[in-house]
Amino acid sequence: MESRLEFLPLLFVLFLTFLVPPLVSRIRWLPVVVSEIIVGMMIGKSGFNLVKPDATLDFLAEVGLAILMFLAGLEIDFNLVLARPPGSRRRRISPIVFATTGMVITLVLAGLISSRLASYGLVNDPWMVGLILSTTSLGIVLPVLKDGGLSGGQFGQTILLSALFADFVTMFLITVYVALKSTGLSLDILLVVVLFVAALIVYRLGRAIAHRSAAEPILEDLLPLPSQTRLHGAIALLFAFVILSYFLGTEMILGAFLAGSVIALLGGSGLAALRGKFDAIGFGFFIPLFFLTVGINFNFGSLIRDPQVIYLAPVMLISAYLVKILPSLVFKLGFSWRETFAGGILLSSRLSLIIAAAGIGLRLGAINESTTAVFIITAAVTSTFSPVLFHSLIPTRRASEKSAIAIIGADEDAVQAGRELAARKEKVLFIVRESSAKDMVEAAGFSSIQLDGLPGSLRTARLPQLKSLLVMTPSDDENASICRVATAMGLQHVVVLVNHASRLRDFKDMGVQIFAPGLFRASLLALMARNPDLFNLLISTREDHLITEIPVFNRQAAGRSLRELGLGGDILIIAIKRGDDYLVPRGDTKLEEGDWITVYGESEQVDKLKSRME
Repeated sequence: MESRLEFLPLLFVLFLTFLVPPLVSRIRWLPVVVSEIIVGMMIGKSGFNLVKPDATLDFLAEVGLAILMFLAGLEIDFNLVLARPPGSRRRRISPIVFATTGMVITLVLAGLISSRLASYGLVNDPWMVGLILSTTSLGIVLPVLKDGGLSGGQFGQTILLSALFADFVTMFLITVYVALKSTGLSLDILLVVVLFVAALIVYRLGRAIAHRSAAEPILEDLLPLPSQTRLHGAIALLFAFVILSYFLGTEMILGAFLAGSVIALLGGSGLAALRGKFDAIGFGFFIPLFFLTVGINFNFGSLIRDPQVIYLAPVMLISAYLVKILPSLVFKLGFSWRETFAGGILLSSRLSLIIAAAGIGLRLGAINESTTAVFIITAAVTSTFSPVLFHSLIPTRRASEKSAIAIIGADEDAVQAGRELAARKEKVLFIVRESSAKDMVEAAGFSSIQLDGLPGSLRTARLPQLKSLLVMTPSDDENASICRVATAMGLQHVVVLVNHASRLRDFKDMGVQIFAPGLFRASLLALMARNPDLFNLLISTREDHLITEIPVFNRQAAGRSLRELGLGGDILIIAIKRGDDYLVPRGDTKLEEGDWITVYGESEQVDKLKSRME
């Protein structure tokens, strides 16, 4: 009977995870995870004491933390990390240089501040406090930049890399410090290296399997549900690294982060779908349990009882901003003062990692309950107000702006593709290298931008908001270089013309959409033979009706069924693409953010639907 009663707190907490997001969704400045911590405080030891931590809640919260760290690793764009700095006429500093310099300065400043706090008796362990202060939150930085349409530019890349470095370096250093604190300076400290060796082995195995193209038909026959198989494999890899961390005596958060990083490094066309499924599993169940449990365990009484907290809380909050804003001054070498301060403020956002690190410090005895509570308050304040301050300094792109389709290439096929797009009322922009090509496309009635240093100069060019990039140069090597830069810039839809079928594997690994005329010619002819009316519909240039794909970006539309959208009789949804899967739409089919819907209908109605989905 007692074992059954243990599930009552879990049932109550699960009900709250369902109830909290809809209630706070209208308060756009308040992150959902912060509201979950606040609700946890209300039902925990700081509030009405309705729920007390038990083994079931603690275990599920630990799984939530592992998935949260795994998702942080999965969000890494290694095209961004490994890309070379753009080679334009005006040489600009690489984002990786900004990120490394800023991280070094942050560690030095955090160490000095924590040492000063220790000298006044406000903290016990200056080393651990310094590392906790150095953290940031990639989980906040990335959505803020994406929502503002800033993640693809030089400024956005610099902020993303800085957040990534802060997450990874502090996780690694905390792991090493915990090992030193637990076992002292011994050979056991080298066990941390085993995690990296394991990650390298898994990566090499993954690459070897991915390049064995001869095995693909057999695998497809044996595994008819490849997306579910990827999910199962990713979950197994996550827990394998978590268990390995446990046996090595290292921190679980580093193992989970490395597992996600390995899968992100392997990439592939199914990576976006895998992220979506892990988001659903993590944020739909486990991660809210982690943040609610943090609030339940939060001891507000310790803040009241400890008089030092009155001084420590504001000092820690000011320090949290100083150790990020002062190092970000190096951004001024490549950006404006407004961007420099905005970047430092956004990097001051802290949430999951600082809470996890504070929990580790408490368990280790490096910090007490009062200091842990101060760090949780710091996380709540910075994660709430830093994005708001960032948006007030950096105006984001409006969703209503007309997105363009850019074409790189200026031969007859490229110009004809531009005409087809223009006939469907798309905004077309040509990106060319030579002035003669610029004259030719402008004579055909198109706008153009001349970039001498392609593909590197694509990063620094002042481009309009792009929804697609069509790469059509006659050189596969040049097309590959452009695709690497484009994906590193965060462009979600890149279509490339592959001139030689032998290069298909190179482009497939990048996750871009491929068109190989020699390979697809037979398929197109078969389509014409079997479905002539459908093919004519696809290539029709009628202006009153059209068939197109629309991405779902509107969070209010996501979660609603097609029947609830009220599309009317002049528009038809043909298919829904969700990750790697295609769904047959029905009235009760619910849209999700990130879906692509294929629609056919009267052009004016299609344009209205596009605006709604933005």
